[in-house]
Amino acid sequence: MKTKLILMTALLGLALASPPLRAEEHPHTHPAADAKAEDKDKAEAKLAGYTDVSTALYKDDLDAAKKAAAEASKQTKDEKAAKHYQGIADSKSLDEARKHFKELSDLLIPDGKMCGMHEMYCPHYKMKWLQKSADEVQNPYAGKEMPHCGKEVK
Repeated sequence: MKTKLILMTALLGLALASPPLRAEEHPHTHPAADAKAEDKDKAEAKLAGYTDVSTALYKDDLDAAKKAAAEASKQTKDEKAAKHYQGIADSKSLDEARKHFKELSDLLIPDGKMCGMHEMYCPHYKMKWLQKSADEVQNPYAGKEMPHCGKEVK
């Protein structure tokens, strides 16, 4: 009995003397997973408005593209993305807006893929863009001229 009491006292002393685990040492915390989630949140923030701009260009609707881009430019905290969104918002023609959209797409394709978007490619214009669904190609570069020209990049 005396031995058990001494053993329990020793174990209790060890438990109380041990420093608590920090969050990064805790076996159930995954810093890499937390970092990936944060990266995905940042990517989604940059992509806010991208689909609306793309859809407007697919429909040859410059006013809707400019409006969506102006809003996205104000929303994003990424300076490069904001610059390209603002370029679209300031465009005087569909051709000018599409040039800025190409720059924006080139910048955001890695972010879009991280967020589950589909990378698309138009062989005629040799340009890429992102879509939420690959079921129907909606080419923002060709508009009504060739609205379904393109394919998903695998």
